[in-house]
Amino acid sequence: MIRYILFDLDETLYPATSGLMPAIGERMRTFLEQRYNLDPEVAHELQKRYWLQYGTTLRGLMLEREIDPQEYLDYVHNVEVAQFIQPDERLHKILATIPYEKVIMTNADAPHAERVLARLGVADEFTRIFDIVFMEFECKPARGAYERVLAALNARGDECILIEDSVRNLPSARELGIQTILLLPNGMDPQVQPTRRFLDPAAQDKPAECPPDANLCIQEIYQVAEAIQTLAPR
Repeated sequence: MIRYILFDLDETLYPATSGLMPAIGERMRTFLEQRYNLDPEVAHELQKRYWLQYGTTLRGLMLEREIDPQEYLDYVHNVEVAQFIQPDERLHKILATIPYEKVIMTNADAPHAERVLARLGVADEFTRIFDIVFMEFECKPARGAYERVLAALNARGDECILIEDSVRNLPSARELGIQTILLLPNGMDPQVQPTRRFLDPAAQDKPAECPPDANLCIQEIYQVAEAIQTLAPR
């Protein structure tokens, strides 16, 4: 029996076309440039390697350079979310129809998640936020991240459904028995990423077709309630 729906935050609850994550990614690169006196190209390659090797740029910095994680999180999330996303009453109504407890599981930190949820107008639909600090910086796609969340919820994997936009975060969840719904990319605003000199490394992790590790794929978040009903009919 399903008890919990685990929602990713960024580019899941709002469109990837918003430009918010590319703006945060740019601040990640700028942090590397300024802290370590790197050329932009070198900083971008380091950012990409950390993301591929460790799951997040922060995890790589902590393991290889021993930085203060809070300083980094405060810097990269110092972005005005209202410039990128708008209140979404349609999403709020759809989330309200989902008859299970809903929580956020994000590789960002809780203050960023709270700002995004407040801006979207959906904060009241989520009971808890499991952020990168809660996961002790061992973030998705690490299996330990999911194990910590399941332990905190006192839940088995087969009692949960994960809503994600990143395909590489699915296999570990599936190994634990969590069902997965993947949000596929639904077009790209030409004013957002293609005009940027350095693309977000995570942009490559958005397949055009439904991969094997997804129980179900949807084209937009507004289909999520129907998708959950398909996997867990009541």
